[in-house]
Amino acid sequence: MSSFPLGDRGPPSMPAILRPPAILIVTALLFGLAALAVPRFGTLGNIENVLRIAAILGIVACGQAIVVILAGIEFSFGASAALASVVIVMALPTAGVVGAFLLGALLIVGIGMVNGLFVARFAVPPVIATLGMLMIASGLAAWLAGGLPIDAPPSDAFSFPARGRILGIPVPILCAAVAFALLHVLLAKTRLGRGWYLVGANATAARLAGLSVPRLVFAGYAVAGLFCALGAVILTSRVASGQPMLAPNLPFETIAACAVGGLPLGGGRGNVLQVACGVLIVAMLNNIVVLLNLPTAYQLILLGALVVAAVLLQRDWAFLGNAARILIGGRRG
Repeated sequence: MSSFPLGDRGPPSMPAILRPPAILIVTALLFGLAALAVPRFGTLGNIENVLRIAAILGIVACGQAIVVILAGIEFSFGASAALASVVIVMALPTAGVVGAFLLGALLIVGIGMVNGLFVARFAVPPVIATLGMLMIASGLAAWLAGGLPIDAPPSDAFSFPARGRILGIPVPILCAAVAFALLHVLLAKTRLGRGWYLVGANATAARLAGLSVPRLVFAGYAVAGLFCALGAVILTSRVASGQPMLAPNLPFETIAACAVGGLPLGGGRGNVLQVACGVLIVAMLNNIVVLLNLPTAYQLILLGALVVAAVLLQRDWAFLGNAARILIGGRRG
């Protein structure tokens, strides 16, 4: 088959309230309100801090977005990052900084491939496959580290991914920009991305159209692992240690970012701008909680409420939109 059924139109259309301009306006409004109401939020130093936090979350959320578009979900990102951080620090004396980072990155890509294999070839539900991997990776990280963090020797090279700058721009922010650009190319410009949309929208139709659904699903989880690997390297560099409990909320925050950005968790839709805006909203809310000296538990409460609200908004807006079209059509008739 020479082209995918989606042709040159890209992903299917979505309710007007969830289109990129709307989520972009919501993001800008939240930033403006926070800058006016929250002390120190609008300072340059805090904005850079928000962008640094959003950068790591955004890189990993790019991987989660691919899985969500495939109508799946990834719960093992946080445990994978924790395991990789322990392996990286343990490998430092023999492999060096670059070798240790590569080893940790390859480990996470391998975990993504295993998840993809179980989902694609053995038809294991994504929730079960990735939850099982979460527990396995968490157990391995705790066992290797003896349940305690392992400090990395002080090194400028080791801290560069998290604290370095290129042309005055923090490295994590540059990496996030590259990750978002890569995701855009994958989703909008490649047959692979078009295949992901079609599989997420209707796997049976994709199979009847001649696409190899297992290969597309496997590739999606593998590429998601690649994005997670980059985020894990920056996280490990930031904490300068191997942490068996590193970023336990990472998968939930990436899911929240995708949902808040307007990606339907049922799959088949979504774009880079929605992911980026969702990430910024989550990062800003977390930062607001810190600046207001609220308990950290408020972050989880807000994220949970946002996810539920976003999903309800998608469902109810679609229902109201269909009802309005029926009423308008009836009146014209």
